[in-house]
Order: sequence, then structure tokens, then C-alpha cells
Amino acid sequence: MTELWPKLTVRRRFLLQNLVMVLVPVLLLVFIGAGTYYGLRATGNFRDREMELLWPEAGSAVPVSLALSHLRAHVDMSELEDGHQDIVPRRYFTSVEALGMRVAVLHDGQVNYETEPGNAQALVAETYARAPMSQNIYRWDDDGLVFRYQNPEHRAIAVAVMDRPFVLDEGYFPANMACLLEKLLVAVVLLASLIIAGVGYFLARRGARHILQPLTELQQSARRIGAGDYDTSVPVYHDDELGETAAVFERMRQQLRSDRQLRKRYERNRQELMAGIAHDLATPLTKIQGFTEGITDGIANTPEKRRHYLERIHATSKQMEGLVRQLFLVSKLELGEVAFQWQQLPVRRVLQGYVAEQQDNLPKGFDLRFADDWPQDSEPLLRLDRDQFHRVLDNLLSNSIRYQMGDQGSLTFQLYRSGEQLVIRAQDTGKGVVAEELPHLFESFYRTDKARVNVAGGSGLGLAIVRHIIEAMQGSVRAEQVPEGGLRIVMTFPWQERREKK
Repeated sequence: MTELWPKLTVRRRFLLQNLVMVLVPVLLLVFIGAGTYYGLRATGNFRDREMELLWPEAGSAVPVSLALSHLRAHVDMSELEDGHQDIVPRRYFTSVEALGMRVAVLHDGQVNYETEPGNAQALVAETYARAPMSQNIYRWDDDGLVFRYQNPEHRAIAVAVMDRPFVLDEGYFPANMACLLEKLLVAVVLLASLIIAGVGYFLARRGARHILQPLTELQQSARRIGAGDYDTSVPVYHDDELGETAAVFERMRQQLRSDRQLRKRYERNRQELMAGIAHDLATPLTKIQGFTEGITDGIANTPEKRRHYLERIHATSKQMEGLVRQLFLVSKLELGEVAFQWQQLPVRRVLQGYVAEQQDNLPKGFDLRFADDWPQDSEPLLRLDRDQFHRVLDNLLSNSIRYQMGDQGSLTFQLYRSGEQLVIRAQDTGKGVVAEELPHLFESFYRTDKARVNVAGGSGLGLAIVRHIIEAMQGSVRAEQVPEGGLRIVMTFPWQERREKK
């Protein structure tokens, strides 16, 4: 029962409690009634002891009268059912024969029952001797008891004789039996009341523990959540309706905590973004201001210096223009306002074509190649926007060139299938990134140069643009360290189909 109770629903618990509270009194009444009935039955033979129990003050007169009444009824019934005269049951007279009564029953001169074998006729004669009249008689006085009953047709006769005088003795039960019965009844009622009250208290306690306690915990948890405490979990005790409600509150708490953490992260990113924008715009503006003041103050006093200053102003303004464009692109990508021109294109050929196009634009000492290990009899297809995909490859290439080691560097593209994913891997031989910074590389304005002293080294938006474009292509991107040095960018896309080459 203890193991089954927590598995029951609240509705079934209430039904079971009500059923038990109804059944317990009913079962107690049945038990008391059955005990009383069988207790009375066990006190004597047939009804004599029961009658004496009801009137204990009459002593042995009650069982004697009842036994003689049974004897007369037997004689009448035997006459009604002629030919089926049964032997008088001995249970009628066991208790009275113990008092000294002798009984005999005859039918048509045949003995049906006699207390003393062979003495039936003598017992009949003794009744006539004590009471000579011919009619039926029942007399119990100081001389003893005489009973004779003959049916109207004089075919059957029952006689009984007892030498014991009529005295109201205590009989089988004491005279104060009625008082004892009253006390016993009061005790039984009190005991039944205690049992019923105990069962009700037990069920109420169990109901309070399994229903009120979870409700109290749930109420306290709701107050904590309302006060902004999303870190304390909501306890779930059972699998019933209350447990399901607590589980819903727990999921809500986890979601609210995740949303709060996400808001904090967004706020931190926003602050970092604003700081990055302010710093990366302030630096070129300071340069432009310095070059302009150099011209107006006469520092650039030769045509060559003025031309040099103007060229630096132009280059810095172009740098600012590129930063603003990248920032505008990131904003549109985050808002989902970039109109992609989706096509199912053979990504292997796209990579081959991009590598071939960039060969004339690479700096001296930098190697760009595509490790084409794909089977020649098939062509993988990828849903992409060609221009935006080229933007991704451009950003990866510019980062590899910017962070190459010395005058030598390389970037290798590789295409392969991994399970149900199509993977494009771009690996360079540059400076690489420490493991702690890898998860942050794709955040806006994140740069490994914490002091941001080298603005020309990048705005920190390139890899953020890469992430947004790849996610728009239903893919994902991550950064990995290369053991021998460098950085590996891994882009994964859902595998769609392979087109056989004709």
C-alpha cells in the first residue's frame, strides 16, 4: 500500500479515502453483528441460552419453558405430517436434562424419544400419578414439574417430569447479566468509534502529507519565482497531477533562468558591441582629424606631403566605409532582412572556381588550394546563395592572410561527407587561437587583440558574418585548434543528395 499510494492520482486517492471511510464503519457493524450472533449461538443449544441471556433474572425457568414449547410443537408437527414423524432432536433438551428433567415422546405407542432408555411408559404413568386428570397439564410448583401434552386425536403424547421445585435461581447466566451487556455494548461502541476516528485521522494525515505538502512547496516555489529566484529548483515528489504541475513549474523556472542568462549575455554583447563600434570608429576618425590638422596647420608644406596626407585620409575613410558596411550587413543578417538567392549548386565546382579566381589576387608567399578528394563519379549539391557564400570564403581568406606567420602562409579547403552531413573545412597555417577564445570567435566585434590597438588588423565582424550566413544556409560553424599550428574552421550542412555525373 505504501509503494502503491504515491503512484495513484489525486482523484483516485480521494476516491480511495472516501471508500475506506465508508467501508470501515460498515465492516465494523458487520463484524459486531456477526460476533453477537455467533456469540449467542455458542452459548447453548438452539434458543434456550439466548432467551436466558435476554432475561437472566428468570433463572432456569426460561430454558425449561422454551424446551417444553419445542416439545409441544414437535408433537403437533408430527401429527400434521403423518408418516414422517422424526425423532425428537436431542438438542432441545440437553440443557434442561442437565437440570434433572426426564422427557419421553410416544406416537401410536411407539417411543420417539426418551431420556432414560426403556422408561417411557413408566414416565407417562408417573405424570398421571402426579396429575390424575386426563387433560393436558403443565405444572411447576414446590413438588416439582409435571408436563403432559397429547394431540387432539390422542395419537401422540409428550411427557416431562422434574423433581426440582420452582425457584427463581441465577440460572446459567448471573442476574446482573443485563448490566454487563449494557457495559459491553458501550465498550464495543467506544471501540468502534475509536477505530473509525483512528482510520479517519490516518487517512487525513496521509492525504495532508501527499497533497497539502506538495501544494505548500509549489506555492513557495511560485513565490520564489515571482521574486526573481530562478536558481532554486522546484521539488517534484510524485507522478500524479501535482507532480505534473510541479514539473511544469520546474520547466518554466529553467526557461526563465535561461532567458535571464540569455538577456545578460545579449546585454553584455550589446555593451561590447557599442564599445567596439565606438573604438573602431574613433580610431580612424582620430587619424583623419590628425591628417587634416597637419594640412591646415601647414605641416604638410610640400605637394608630396599633402598628397601623402590626402591618400591616408582616403584610405582611412575607405576603412571606415568598409566597417560601416560590415556593421550594416551584420545588423540585416541578425534581423533576417538579407534577401538570399537560393540555388542548388554543385559545391565542389563552386570551391574549385573560387580558388582559381583568387590565385591572381593572393599576396606573395601565400598558398590557396582546394584538396579535392571527392569521388569523381558524383557531385554533391548544396543549397546556397553564390554571392553570400563567396563572402564567407572571402572573410576566411582575409583572416588567414591577416594572421599568417611571417611572409609564408596557406589556406586549404576540403570537402567531405560525415554521416548525414556535408562538411567544408578551411584550415590555415597562421597564428592560431588559444582554446579559451575559440567559442567567442564568431561574436560581433570579438578580436583576440584585447587592447584593439591594431584596428587595421580587422573589425571583428568577419567571422560573425560567416556565422550568420552559414546558419541561414541551415548549417553550423565552429573553430578548432590545429596541433601543428593554425586555425581550422569547420562548416557542416545537412546532406541532401548526390548527382551522378554523365
